[in-house]
Amino acid sequence: MAGSELRSRNNKKVKKGVTPVLPNIEDMNAVKAAQALLSESDTVTLSLVSAFRILFIMRCFSALYRIIDDCDEVYNYWEPTHYLLQGYGRETWEYSTDYKIRSWAFIFVNALVGLITKIIASTKLQTFYLIRMVLAAACSYVEARFYRTVTEEINPHVGRYVFAILFFSAGMFNASTAYLPSTFAMYCVFMAFSYALKPVSDIDRSRTYKVVFWIGLGALGGWPFAALVGIPFAIEEVTIFGRDTMTQEDGTVVRSVAGAHWRLRRFVRLMEATLICGSGITFILVLMDQMFYRQYTVVAWNIIKYNIFAASEGRGPELYGTEPWYYYILNGVLNFNIAFVLAMGSAVCVLITAFIDRNRVPGSSRMDAIWPYFVLGLKLVPFYIWFIVFSLQAHKEERFMYVAYPLLALNAAISIYLIRSWSSRLARVLGASVQTRAIVLRYTSFVILALTTILSISRILALLTRYRAPFEVYSSIWREQAPDQLVNRNYLEEDFPENLNLSLKNVCVGKEWHRFPSQFFLPSDTRIQFLKSEFNGQLPQTFEEDIKVDTYQDADGNTVQYRRRVYGWFGARIAPKGFNDLNLENPDVYVQEQDCDYLVDVDFPLRSTSALEPSYITSDKWEVMACYPYLDAENSNRLSRAFWIPGSPGLQWGDYCMLKRKL
Repeated sequence: MAGSELRSRNNKKVKKGVTPVLPNIEDMNAVKAAQALLSESDTVTLSLVSAFRILFIMRCFSALYRIIDDCDEVYNYWEPTHYLLQGYGRETWEYSTDYKIRSWAFIFVNALVGLITKIIASTKLQTFYLIRMVLAAACSYVEARFYRTVTEEINPHVGRYVFAILFFSAGMFNASTAYLPSTFAMYCVFMAFSYALKPVSDIDRSRTYKVVFWIGLGALGGWPFAALVGIPFAIEEVTIFGRDTMTQEDGTVVRSVAGAHWRLRRFVRLMEATLICGSGITFILVLMDQMFYRQYTVVAWNIIKYNIFAASEGRGPELYGTEPWYYYILNGVLNFNIAFVLAMGSAVCVLITAFIDRNRVPGSSRMDAIWPYFVLGLKLVPFYIWFIVFSLQAHKEERFMYVAYPLLALNAAISIYLIRSWSSRLARVLGASVQTRAIVLRYTSFVILALTTILSISRILALLTRYRAPFEVYSSIWREQAPDQLVNRNYLEEDFPENLNLSLKNVCVGKEWHRFPSQFFLPSDTRIQFLKSEFNGQLPQTFEEDIKVDTYQDADGNTVQYRRRVYGWFGARIAPKGFNDLNLENPDVYVQEQDCDYLVDVDFPLRSTSALEPSYITSDKWEVMACYPYLDAENSNRLSRAFWIPGSPGLQWGDYCMLKRKL
């Protein structure tokens, strides 16, 4: 439009005797800048390294301050890791050799990271945070790779929107450093789509193998159901011929010709990649799990059997709670707010664009115009597949959606880009100048991202300021440590390993057992114990400890006893009594109140107490060591408790405390 205006201006005849008026240089520059914005020729992008560094800032913040909101993360992953590193911990029935639906390979890799960090860590609490920092680095890298692929293969603006959504969203803040197989699968999805978003190539096999490898690693090494997001990729492989030339390193151009059976050839290639990558990954994982279970097993298959086929036998995940069909919608709005709504509507946005802007795509037939939108649609489908499949399941948890977070960000970013284009197109139809169209183009996406960012930061602040008390309370026990300890910093009493007269101390928890952040937060001469509460399901039991009493001869020839760590991991290869896959209570896990040296409890003034869940904080048997405020979500305003709002009206609080038995 600006170009036609300038041309008409230059074509006008200058009247005799009239001095021509030269166009204003500032106006010309403004028009050129607007045209550059409309053509997207001046879009600024980040390099892979710069994107990694910026993302790593937010991920480090998550590693240091994010709460653990899922007890499964603690008892199924942090506790087994603590067992490998420290010789003791709690285990769930999933690790029993009778069931074997948790992979020790996943734990072992992260435990190796913890073993390395022990070189620079003086306490195991520092090891906990250093493992999280490594997870933060891994997540930042795969996110940066994903961002660069979106920028290069789809659009620089879409890449920018993806980056902003990933960086600020509360969902990624929670998922990025979570120690869960679903988070690992999410990392693999980031990597897989860093290749899957590139054009299909008939002659270059590397794209096929890389995508299959990463999806296979996420499914077999993390969560088997992650393979679902690879279905559209498989369809794309056998329906789109793609690039038919490739330049080799010596400059030779190789060309592929589509024969009558190219789809069959492509299908064979896909199956070949699946077989090679799948068998290789499975072989390694089976060997790693065999080191601990001392049995050959494919854990991924055990997970599928339990989650899909056990329901007919009265077992299955539904025993651990069910949620309504709209659970993931509410959860998505909380964690991604506007971005989630846009991701859900991305298919509609593409259909609208294909209808109102179809003529922009060259071609002699209507199919030529529609085809690019079909290809784009294949990139959007994985998110819908994941969302629909898991919404249909009765048992729902927030972590189940982690795998789809990369896809959610991509779908939302594409929606923003298309809506941005609609606004500019509408402004042109209404006769707006090129400068006005540029302003509309720029600020449409800015307003959407700004609102998304504000809501996301509000959600993150709400989580950090209202639910962090358990981290602070369990950490407070370290204050009982003698101030002059120099060597055995992991113990309340420094000479505990050498002095057998010193006994273990019990830190007990009743109704708050599900908020325990793991024994990384407790000194090594303490053990977590459970008090009976109103909860009547199955609780974790203790691994058989790899800490033994041994002897040595001192300089005077005396026999001295001491506690020694044995790296046998014998507890990993047994089936403890009392475990079951029916979520039935085992009374043997409980201790009595008189057996506790310390006790963690929360007191909500607006909630009633019971014989099994008394207010220990007000009991004369216990003295308060440390207390921190904890939100009483049940009695607080729903909006105020979900998002941080200045003043935060309608909130009710309780006291989360570490108690010590009175002498």
